[in-house]
Amino acid sequence: MKGDSNTAPYFGLLLLSTLGMIVLAASMDLILLYVGWELMSIPTYALTAIKKKDPNSNEAAVKFFVLSALSSALLVFAISLTFGITGSTSLPAIASSLGTLTADTRSFALVAIVMFVAGFGVKMAVVPFHMWIPDAFEGAPTTVSALLAAGAKMAAFAAAFRVFIVAMTAVNIDWYSTFAIVAIATMTLGNLAALMQKSFTRLLAYSSIAQAGYVMIALATPFTAGGVPLGLAGGLFHVLNYSIVKTAAFVAAAAVATKLPTNTLDSFNGLARRMPQTAFNITIFFLALAGVPPLNGFFSKVMLFTGAVYSPYSWGGYLAIAALLNSGFSMSYYGWLIKRMYFDDPADSSRIKEPRAYTSVMWTATALVFIIGLYPDPWIRLVQSAAAAL
Repeated sequence: MKGDSNTAPYFGLLLLSTLGMIVLAASMDLILLYVGWELMSIPTYALTAIKKKDPNSNEAAVKFFVLSALSSALLVFAISLTFGITGSTSLPAIASSLGTLTADTRSFALVAIVMFVAGFGVKMAVVPFHMWIPDAFEGAPTTVSALLAAGAKMAAFAAAFRVFIVAMTAVNIDWYSTFAIVAIATMTLGNLAALMQKSFTRLLAYSSIAQAGYVMIALATPFTAGGVPLGLAGGLFHVLNYSIVKTAAFVAAAAVATKLPTNTLDSFNGLARRMPQTAFNITIFFLALAGVPPLNGFFSKVMLFTGAVYSPYSWGGYLAIAALLNSGFSMSYYGWLIKRMYFDDPADSSRIKEPRAYTSVMWTATALVFIIGLYPDPWIRLVQSAAAAL
């Protein structure tokens, strides 16, 4: 944004959206949760359209706004139904009330759960609510795409964890299998679509959809058979790892876009010769997203898959197998791009001066990837305590 006339609004909107994410993740009341949701969402519409004269940016912002407004309406509907059957908007009070549902109010609780799933699903970009994310990520400035992918999306997961784990667990309805089906569909579609992309940002967008499928395993199998919240802890751990890696991947995309005329995958041919620092960091990020040891993504996926295997549900093992197969399949497009960077010949072999602001962020993220991967114990204890608190 250096030298841009919209610098002041850009940082103001960024801070407001970040504040909304903090409120959203910390709220234990549905009204406060909705205030945080809107405080997070509204600035991101303007941030997506911050390039006022770019028609792609404007189109992406409109699509994002329309679907996000729909998700907000669904959340308000779900909150109103929940208040109607429980008489409270406090999550602990709702949990105690939902445990004593009558036959007359049970159907309203089911509708509220469906509305919560759809409302949160748009921001989480899970199938079938994912349609806005490729266009929004490609049309928005790349750094804003990083905020949407690693900030707003993960804050939506934090809100979903609050609502479903704290409050809706008391409802005697099998919504866990629904989340399992959504997780498998999200992982599979995201990975298959990413394999067919010609744009780096769209590849990252569909990869982001696939990663959301892995986090959904935490909602499908939050507890092991002994009641230990291993799946939920794995989901929180993957949120942390994904946020670090995906933010840095979009920063790498921005670094390439500032130096090369196009951001198609052809621009990455021989990138290791032209921008060696960027190419190396992208390789580390992709391997971390694929779950290759000893990088950070490996341990969060191990916790998620183990939580699924030892869950009290008969289909937990099948969910873990599907996730493992998808994780292996993701190496097809990650490895393909790594091959382009290191083995394909570029149209121009001249070295490019890599922007220091971008490389500093990438190297910091790479350091965190290795630190968390090589010393996972303190991070695992942190997410386990957070899961136990939920």
